[in-house]
Amino acid sequence: MSENAQNPGTDPLLVKACYMDLHRHCVDTTIETQSISYGKKAPLQHFFTLHQLRKIHQDSIPVKKFQPDWIFGIIFLSFILLAWTNFYYHKRLRQIFMAPYSKRFLNQLVRDGNLFSERISVALSTVYILMLSLLLFQASSLFNPSRFFLLSGPIYLFPACLGVLVVYWLIKIALIRLIGITFKTGSTTDEYLLNVLIFNIITGLTILPFIVSAIYLKSSFILYFCFIILGIFFIFRFFRGFFIGISLRKFSYLFLFVYLCSLEFLPLIVLVKIFLIYYSTTIQVK
Repeated sequence: MSENAQNPGTDPLLVKACYMDLHRHCVDTTIETQSISYGKKAPLQHFFTLHQLRKIHQDSIPVKKFQPDWIFGIIFLSFILLAWTNFYYHKRLRQIFMAPYSKRFLNQLVRDGNLFSERISVALSTVYILMLSLLLFQASSLFNPSRFFLLSGPIYLFPACLGVLVVYWLIKIALIRLIGITFKTGSTTDEYLLNVLIFNIITGLTILPFIVSAIYLKSSFILYFCFIILGIFFIFRFFRGFFIGISLRKFSYLFLFVYLCSLEFLPLIVLVKIFLIYYSTTIQVK
């Protein structure tokens, strides 16, 4: 008997017949390597579902920053100046805040030194100019910033506001000095300028937190509230200046009132008139 007959499991004919029979009944066999197909899995329930928003823009839109970086730098500089004055001139700063309430505190402020030549007045006046310029810059966002000062973009509006305010106060102080020299009222002029400086410092420090809130909260209501604060301090400063002028016996009250109106209200009226004319012209051109 042959070897294949003794061991039928190794017979090639039997192996081939067995292979054909298994392949006929089952696709997946251990004899031929094939892929195993599994059934479809049930769909998973995701946490984020589909939204109902419609796609408007086909291309990507660049991300706009909430506020320019240089605005944070200006606010940070203002707080640094305030912290510096509060640390080194805390007593002097307290005298400035108390001066508008009583003549006694004002005299104490004058006796302790000349506020015009001190570094605290330079630092706090800088805060006032920066905050007022920033307020005007933020208020321009209620309109179209490109219409102001014939500028090509809003980034140039803040330096323009800063320059206009600096020139305005330099001209105003020089004019007050000139009037004081002309009418020989040097001491009263110095007292009036001191009153203006004190109210400007207090105004700048008062509107500082409100401007920060208006900028980062994008609140137009807070901007309007800042202008209300400016108006209140302006009225207080006007009447305080009028009471200072009453001490001059050689001028009538009517003359002092007309003088203060022409000095305080007239420049503001002219600036507002120029703004309204320019703004209405740009609207008509557009």
